[in-house]
Amino acid sequence: MGSRNAKILVALVVLCVVGGGAYVAVAALAPNETSTDANPVAAADADAPVMVRAVDPGDTRLNGRVFVVDGTVTARSGKDLTCERVYYAAGHGLCLGVAASGVEYTATTFDSKLRPLHTFTLTGLPSRARVSSDGRYGAITVFVAGDAYRGSSAAFSTRTYVVDMAAAKPIAQLEQFQVIKEGKPFEGVDFNFWGITFDPTDSNRFYATLGTGTHHYLLEGEVSTHELKVLRDGVECPSLSPDGKEIAFKSRMGSSDTWRLKVLDVATLKDHPVAERRSIDDQVEWLNDDTLVYSNGTNVYAVPADGSGEAKLLIRDAGSPVRIESGEKL
Repeated sequence: MGSRNAKILVALVVLCVVGGGAYVAVAALAPNETSTDANPVAAADADAPVMVRAVDPGDTRLNGRVFVVDGTVTARSGKDLTCERVYYAAGHGLCLGVAASGVEYTATTFDSKLRPLHTFTLTGLPSRARVSSDGRYGAITVFVAGDAYRGSSAAFSTRTYVVDMAAAKPIAQLEQFQVIKEGKPFEGVDFNFWGITFDPTDSNRFYATLGTGTHHYLLEGEVSTHELKVLRDGVECPSLSPDGKEIAFKSRMGSSDTWRLKVLDVATLKDHPVAERRSIDDQVEWLNDDTLVYSNGTNVYAVPADGSGEAKLLIRDAGSPVRIESGEKL
C-alpha cells in the first residue's frame, strides 16, 4: 500500500447505519495527515468566549487544533491538542481524535491551560463528546464496526460511555443500562445510544438518544442507578440549555438523512423548530439560554432558540463549538 509517509495510506469508507441514518467514516490516514494547521476566523462577535476545533475546508476528516475565540479575536491555541471532537467545562476538557499512528482513535483529557493530561484508546470513530458542568463526568460516543445484528460484518453501531474525568477512564456504558418504557423493561438487539447531555445542576442526571428500528427516543438517565427512562420519540442528539429548562435537538425529516433543528420544553416535551432551515447533523451547543451554536461541518453558526430571527455565521473553518462559562480562566 506504499510507505507510512505516503500522502494517504488507505481510505476505509464504511456505510454506518444508526437507526436508519447513514454516516461515512474515513480512517487509516497517514501519520502526517492526522492533523491540520487550519485556523478558525471569527465572522461575528459571539458576545462570549467559544472554544472550537479548527476545520480544514479542504479535508474535514483531519484533526483540528483547539482554539478559544473571544469576541472577534482568536485568543488561544492548544498547540498540543488536535481533535475531531472537543468539549470543556469547569477546568476539564475532552479531545477525541485520530492517534499519531493514523489507524487508532484516542480520547485525551486536558486542563484549563489546554495542556493534555491523560490519553486512552477509543473503541471506534469519535462522534460526540460532552463534559458535565461541574467537570465530574465526561461522555463519549463512538461508531464501532462489526455488529452482526444488521446481517453484515461491516455494519456499524454506537458505543456511548460515561467517563470519570479525574481518573480519565470510562466508568459506565449506556449499552449496559436498564431501559424503561411505559413502566416496563424495554430491550432490543438493535439498540444504539448516543449524544449524552448532562443536567447543569446535577451531573448524575443526563439525557441521551436511543435509536431502535425507525425510532429515536429521548432518554432520561442516572449514572448512579444505571437506569434510562424513555420520554418521547423523534429526538436525536439532545442538548440541555444552561438553565435546564429546554433541550435543543435534531429532528429527522421523514426517513431521509436530513434533520431540522428544534427545541423542546423539558416540562411539557412539546417542541418548535428554529430558524435554521438547512439540514444540520450536529449535537448543538447553547451559547446562553436564548441562543444555539452549531456546526454545518465546516463553519459555526448561531440562531435564536425561540424560532425567531435567522441563522448567522459566527466562526469560519471551525466545529465542535463549546460555550465558555463566565469566570472561566483560559
